[in-house]
Amino acid sequence: MPATARSACILPRLPENATWADLEQLVQARGAAIVACDIARQLAVDVHDAEHADEAAWLKNPFGKPR
Repeated sequence: MPATARSACILPRLPENATWADLEQLVQARGAAIVACDIARQLAVDVHDAEHADEAAWLKNPFGKPR
């Protein structure tokens, strides 16, 4: 599995002495970061699956020999 799919997402954190506005901003930033991370992971998994499907297809008919 690609490292992108295995790595943890880096999420924004609340600063010291945060205000209510900081909290509201953090919730939005974390939501966006989670969505971006999920998209990146899904792309990595899809690429991984496609690579293995290509390998499996090639192993069934190596070098494109007619059957």
